[in-house]
Amino acid sequence: MLRALSPKVMVVVEQESNHNGEHLMDRFVEALYYYSAIFDSLESTLPKQSIQRVTLEKYLFGKQIHNIVACEGSERVERHEKLQRWMNRFHRTGFGQLPLPYTTLLHANNLLHTTYSSQPYRLLHHQACLTICWEERPLYSVSAWQSA
Repeated sequence: MLRALSPKVMVVVEQESNHNGEHLMDRFVEALYYYSAIFDSLESTLPKQSIQRVTLEKYLFGKQIHNIVACEGSERVERHEKLQRWMNRFHRTGFGQLPLPYTTLLHANNLLHTTYSSQPYRLLHHQACLTICWEERPLYSVSAWQSA
């Protein structure tokens, strides 16, 4: 399907958590750890009554959590997977990984440190991908791909 679109470059931004498990308990535990870190980061960076925070908590993350733990089969649409699974899938289907430009990494690092310098966010650059973490917990990964 992706090949039919003939993308020159494809950038994948994904939650760094496995919410695609078959078993409810596995999804529940993974969601508990992942969203605990998300809510800790929101608590630390946005005021409790902030419109942005309320919107994120209720309309984005709340709906995702509900879908992950309360829905099955075709009703469950939140099926996040960790970067390593995406990498394996893309390599198997003939996509090659592109390194993220150095200037992008510098810009992301500068933005993070100037905006949230007192917060325990950190960026990891590993295997040509970028991962944003809250303390030690990876939250989101960014990678770039092109058809080989």
